[in-house]
Amino acid sequence: MALPAHVIVQILLRERLRVTTLAAAIARDGHVADDIFQQVVLAALENCSHFKGHDHILPWALRAARHRALDYAKSKQLRPLPDEVLDLLEAPRGELGDVAWSDQGEALHHCLNRLTPSARTLLQLKYGEGLTVAAIAARLNRTADAVYQSLSRIHKLLRNCVQTRLGLIPATANARCEGEG
Repeated sequence: MALPAHVIVQILLRERLRVTTLAAAIARDGHVADDIFQQVVLAALENCSHFKGHDHILPWALRAARHRALDYAKSKQLRPLPDEVLDLLEAPRGELGDVAWSDQGEALHHCLNRLTPSARTLLQLKYGEGLTVAAIAARLNRTADAVYQSLSRIHKLLRNCVQTRLGLIPATANARCEGEG
């Protein structure tokens, strides 16, 4: 038996933050992410008969939002986040452990704020402006290899910092959350 429309809307409204976060991560625009969420809700209502259970709605909505946001990013010539990152945003909560999404976001925000200004600039150029490593290297008068190495170290620092903040790994000198100089 198909789910009633009001149940689908309730589920999507409850999961709105996850859906819009995924869309915003790709589109880099909160207003566009909100528009995408509205489009996803409308598409879900148009396809009510396809949803047989509660568990199917959120994965479908995340995938629909991802595709719509990728289409938008392509039309604006934005470089999206790597598929591995998008897959994490789409992952069922059980795959990420018992940590709440808000806790993960708060931990990431804390760790990003602890990065050096040069590390934050590098991340902004790569993910905010969508520049290639070669373009970043040219802009910063560095080699592409140096930029790759810096990004790799920053990603590792952020991963360790977030995991430490969430209590998933013990605090060590490597997880101090300080970025590239």
